Amino acid sequence: MKNDYLCPFCKGHLKVKNSVIFSARKPNGERGILLLSPELGNYSVRKHRTFKLEDGVKTDLYCPICHANLMAQNYNNNLARIISIDEYGEENIILISEIVGERCTYVIHGKQVDRFGDDEPNYFGAGTEF
Repeated sequence: MKNDYLCPFCKGHLKVKNSVIFSARKPNGERGILLLSPELGNYSVRKHRTFKLEDGVKTDLYCPICHANLMAQNYNNNLARIISIDEYGEENIILISEIVGERCTYVIHGKQVDRFGDDEPNYFGAGTEF
C-alpha cells in the first residue's frame, strides 16, 4: 500500500518504511512507542517488550512529532484520527480504535465510510454516512 499517513494537526508524516508510528500513553501514565501496520485490516503491533498492553484497556495515541492527542472527538472518544493520502493524492480520514485488542478501522471519504476488522460494528452501523 502506497498511502502516506499524516497527523491531522501538524501534517507530519507518521509512516516510516512499513510502520505507522504513534506515541502512546496507558491509563497509568506509562508511555511508549507503537509501530502499526499501514495495511488496513492488519492489526499487528510492534513495541518495546517492557511496554505491556492489556486487551480492553484504552491507550491514548499521540503524534510522535507534535505530541497532539489524536482522539477523534468529533466521532468517538475511543477512536484516534489520522489522515491518509493515497497514490492519487486523495485525502481521507482514518479512524482506529484506541482500545487494545479491538480490531476496527474506518476510512471516511466524503460521506461514505469503509470498515475493516472484526469489531467494526462497534462504532458505526451499516449505512452510516458522514
